[in-house]
Amino acid sequence: MKEVTRYRLIGTIFLISLAAIFLPMIFDAPAPSLQHIPSTSGRADTQTFENVDPRAEVESLIAQMAQDQQAMDQAFANSKLQEKVGEIRKTVDPDGYWVDNGTRFGEPMLLPIREKTEVFAVQLATFDKRMNARKLREQLLADGEEAFISQYKQRGTSDEKIRYRVAVGPMLSHTLAKEKRISYSQIYGVEAIVVAMAL
Repeated sequence: MKEVTRYRLIGTIFLISLAAIFLPMIFDAPAPSLQHIPSTSGRADTQTFENVDPRAEVESLIAQMAQDQQAMDQAFANSKLQEKVGEIRKTVDPDGYWVDNGTRFGEPMLLPIREKTEVFAVQLATFDKRMNARKLREQLLADGEEAFISQYKQRGTSDEKIRYRVAVGPMLSHTLAKEKRISYSQIYGVEAIVVAMAL
C-alpha cells in the first residue's frame, strides 16, 4: 500500500470517528427543565420546586405524629401495663427502693437465708461510701470473682441512709457458699456472711 493512500485512510477513519462523537450532540434536543416534567398521572404538573410550601409539609407531619400518639395512647390504655406500673409504685418508694427490704429497684437483693432458699451469695462488707465499695469490688474482680454491689436504703428510726453491700454470687450450693465465706474472710480480712440472693 502506498504511503499516500495509507495517510488518506487513517485521516478518513479519524474524521468519521469525530463525526460519530460530535454529530449526535449537535442534533440532540435540549434536556427538559424540571419545571416542565410531566407527572406520572398523565396530567401536567405546573407546580415548581420554588412553589412548594414547607409549612404545609410540616403541618402534615404534625398531624401524622398526633395521630400516631393517639394510637399509642389507646394501645397503652388497652394494655395491662398501667396496672403493673401501679402495682410497682405501691412496692417501691419515690427514690426507687423496695419498700419491704430497702434494696434499690433492679439490683440483686441480699436477704436472710430461709428454709426454701436456693440461690446464695457471700456478702463481704457494707460501706457508707460508694468509692470504698467499688475498690473492694475491683479487687475481687481482679482475683477472678463474680463480685457485685447491691445498693440499699437503711431505714432507721431517725434517718434513712444509703449503704453499699459488696457480695460474690450467685451460688447454687449452701455448702460452697459457706466454704467461700471462710476463704474470703481470711483472704480479705472481712467478716463475710452467707445470704440469700434474689433478683
